[in-house]
Amino acid sequence: MKPARAKTPRKPQVKKGSQTNLKDPVGVYCRVRPLSFPDQECCIEVINNTTVQLHTPEGYRLNRNGDYKETQYSFKQVFGTHTSQKELFDVVANPLVDDLIHGKNGLLFTYGVTGSGKTHTMTGSPGEGGLLPRCLDMIFNSIGSFQAKRYVFKSNDRNSMDIQCEVDALLERQKREAVPIPKTPSSKRQIDPEFADMITVQEFCKAEEVDEDSVYGVFVSYIEIYNNYIYDLLEEVPFDPIKPKWNSCSTPMRNTDFVPPQSKLLREDKNHNMYVAGCTEVEVKSTEEAFEVFWRGQKKRRIANTHLNRESSRSHSVFNIKLVQAPLDADGDNVLQYSFGYLAIDSWNLDL
Repeated sequence: MKPARAKTPRKPQVKKGSQTNLKDPVGVYCRVRPLSFPDQECCIEVINNTTVQLHTPEGYRLNRNGDYKETQYSFKQVFGTHTSQKELFDVVANPLVDDLIHGKNGLLFTYGVTGSGKTHTMTGSPGEGGLLPRCLDMIFNSIGSFQAKRYVFKSNDRNSMDIQCEVDALLERQKREAVPIPKTPSSKRQIDPEFADMITVQEFCKAEEVDEDSVYGVFVSYIEIYNNYIYDLLEEVPFDPIKPKWNSCSTPMRNTDFVPPQSKLLREDKNHNMYVAGCTEVEVKSTEEAFEVFWRGQKKRRIANTHLNRESSRSHSVFNIKLVQAPLDADGDNVLQYSFGYLAIDSWNLDL
């Protein structure tokens, strides 16, 4: 093949009036929370689908003798109080999941004061699944029939994956699953009733043009960042009643039933990507499994917050979904070199 002649790079020209080649790296959306009580004063008015206006509360106007002003803010899109969880997902999260399945990283980030509706938007409530369960559902709907067997992909501490042959994967499955349960319709996985209503998504959603010549694996991790410390919410810490317990400030813990996790280190891999070293990554095969892992981390986070007196304004959590993709050889038997992408689900309090 004749090598192409080197050319001087030129700035690409964009046709006037055409925005097809432009894409904002960050999209900022606003969702207006419904009032708690019908007679409650509303200070936010939706002007149009991209703008809201803030009104000064009546009591504040009287005290300031008219010294106030109305303020407008613009967003990529504004969702009113009657927006359903599905409508929000279709616009905000669906494109991110589609990008993930096609090899691109993404971040879904909620930001607001306590009580603004972040938990309802991200996690959901009974009968109204939030963005997280819908993202998981779309991922597994898209790759369900193309998933690799468990332990074919194995995460390591270098922010990369090891590929095991079928024999090694089988041996590890037998070692970890001492009593294998036959996969029959009568032995389906029982869903924890505590979150069962949140992950029951009525609307079927999947990505288009999934590579059918590849196999996929899904790994999840869950960390909390607090006062510049990084905690692994999925780490299993053994309880030792003899040794004294300490928190991140080197203060003895009063309650010996709780063992605070050790802070993890932030490192850089060979590709100059930042990652949390030693963070637990759990391979999951369904929406139910993934959300069960998330719920387990949520419970540990609530316990830690209680014992360490963490303030919501200083702490936020990141639920990471890693999607691994690897093409198969010509015979369709062996997994070749892999690639993976991340979708980080983040939540941060705006309290001061």
